Amino acid sequence: MAGMIFLDAHVHLYPRYDRDLLFDTLVARAGRLAPRAGQIALLMMLREGQRTLAEVLRAAERPRARWQVRDETAPGVCVATCGTASIHLFAARQVAVRERIELLGLFTEAGIPDGLAAAETLERLRGAGALPVLAWGLGKWLFQRARVVRRLIEAATPEQPLLIGDTALRPAFWGEPRLMALARRRGLRVIHGSDPLPRAGDERVAGSYASLVEGVCSAQQPAADLRRLLLDPAVPLRAAGRRAGCLATLARLR
Repeated sequence: MAGMIFLDAHVHLYPRYDRDLLFDTLVARAGRLAPRAGQIALLMMLREGQRTLAEVLRAAERPRARWQVRDETAPGVCVATCGTASIHLFAARQVAVRERIELLGLFTEAGIPDGLAAAETLERLRGAGALPVLAWGLGKWLFQRARVVRRLIEAATPEQPLLIGDTALRPAFWGEPRLMALARRRGLRVIHGSDPLPRAGDERVAGSYASLVEGVCSAQQPAADLRRLLLDPAVPLRAAGRRAGCLATLARLR
């Protein structure tokens, strides 16, 4: 299939952010890292208490904003435009589970509470029609929690799919974790995102680590199209950009 999507698969829009700056940064990075990409997209994480993507986007709007957000083309899907560029915005739910790991549910605004067991969280996400993602996190795949991560990876099937989420917060010197390698061997797909943190200025990392997805999202059903592309093993899915170095990671986490 012709076409390519530049997808930042883990983005937040925190209250301290400048929404225009986030979108400008994403477009600029896409232009440098993937000049052949015909579409730019991001998966925007909703946290507990945030109901819809449209509400989060409206709350972040400033007077005389350069970027305008069009009405949703479908629930959980918006398009941001600035006259010269556009970005597809897809809702996703971020959930902290009882075992202290992080699960994401792509393409849903369903309210899944934090603190449930991982298995129940996965069941609720799938029941809401979400595409689940097991997100890597600093220290969250080690020691006792590693057993939970392994169980989730080994339980995934084509009928009960699970993606792996890698982020720019995994230091560049850090080789691929063993459990991520296990997931790849078992056929689980890895998506990549910048994962900005909740402090002013961190919106500048948007697009620094992203996925290149070969294919296109139609105007009629963009979320369904992207979901299909992410799950199709025949569709190339590559990382673009790079993860932060050790010092940069520590600086962001302070």
